[in-house]
Amino acid sequence: MWGGVGSGVHYDVMEVYHLLTGAWDQKPTTGTPPQGTWGYSSVAIGKDIYYFGGNSYQYQNSLYSFSVDSFKWRELSPYSSDHGPMKKGYCGMVSAHFDGEDYLVIIGGSRASSTNTSKQTDAQYSAGGGCNEIHYYRISSDQWISPVVTGDRPPPIDDFTLTPVTNNTAVMFGGSS
Repeated sequence: MWGGVGSGVHYDVMEVYHLLTGAWDQKPTTGTPPQGTWGYSSVAIGKDIYYFGGNSYQYQNSLYSFSVDSFKWRELSPYSSDHGPMKKGYCGMVSAHFDGEDYLVIIGGSRASSTNTSKQTDAQYSAGGGCNEIHYYRISSDQWISPVVTGDRPPPIDDFTLTPVTNNTAVMFGGSS
């Protein structure tokens, strides 16, 4: 487990839970970790865990991977207003595999409505900060993709579950709009 906040302090340590003993343990990491943050999205593919966005009193749109074999961080897409999804947290993220490639799919989320520019012309953005953007990240080429969306998008939404069903299908449930 990475990040979080408590008593006004941002946590930037990796905590490992041992299933057999029920004990937590802090482990040192190498590489460039994300800022201590909360409200991020994460998903595992193989032995890598991907972390996107979140809030550290400022919304993020950076993307990192963490190797559970080497305990090494790698920054894949830096914090920027020039590329990728808008700066946000509380979005959904799942892995998908299609056309022979692995992707991260990022949907919805909440952002600071007054300081963040829209990234998709066909997406909706609520006055309260929610959005219904959909972005792909192609892992093999480190590339953000803004897909053409057919069918109905969900409303601007955050704080929901997004559960994969197949390699290219997921179910969204709950949330706040």
